Amino acid sequence: MKNLVFQVNVPPNEQKVSGKKKFQYSSDLYDFSNQRAKKYASKFGADYFCLKDSDWLGNEYAPCYQKLYLYNIYKDYDKILYVDSDAIITKLCPDIFQFNKLSAVLDNTPNTEAGQKKLQRKNTIHNLPNFHNYFCSAVILFDQRFFGLTKDYWREELSIWKNVRNGQHDQSIFNVLASKYYGEIKVLDHDWGAHWKKGKYIVHYGGPSYKLEWKKTIKKFKKFEGELV
Repeated sequence: MKNLVFQVNVPPNEQKVSGKKKFQYSSDLYDFSNQRAKKYASKFGADYFCLKDSDWLGNEYAPCYQKLYLYNIYKDYDKILYVDSDAIITKLCPDIFQFNKLSAVLDNTPNTEAGQKKLQRKNTIHNLPNFHNYFCSAVILFDQRFFGLTKDYWREELSIWKNVRNGQHDQSIFNVLASKYYGEIKVLDHDWGAHWKKGKYIVHYGGPSYKLEWKKTIKKFKKFEGELV
């Protein structure tokens, strides 16, 4: 079995074009995330690859869409773990490749009224059934079945969702593909990289954390990890 840990570390482009998503880029944080992901891959016998340019899909699209490069490399691997470069893998993180289906963390807090309302709202925006577990695209374990069932449809969904109001960029695409063509996913708990609660396996610094200075964020992460270990 051959597995891969895949990341994207492409600086944002300044073109005002369709598909562009603004975000605060930090080479310090992203490079640190990439180093950790590479060590994690080595620990569990997986390959590691980080895409660092937008030549493949082009500058028409924001860096977040470049993770669709997965469709260029999936045939070489049984499973691919994608991890955003603003998410950091801790030393405690177990082998995610033990799971045998598409796996991801919910995009909102489960088992709360507010969280359920947000999940249902996102399903409605994307024309997905109420029972779909709308997931975050920051940490996803892909299997061959997902690629086989969606490889002929991702470009179509990209063209649809890149400009949809209230859409969520690449996250919209992966959720729609999973719901329409794949079926039930494995829901990972918050420890695997939820943006709404700090995890002990992967810490995802999304959302409001962008307001922090990244060097301070790395320092805080190391302190947090030290307390875990």
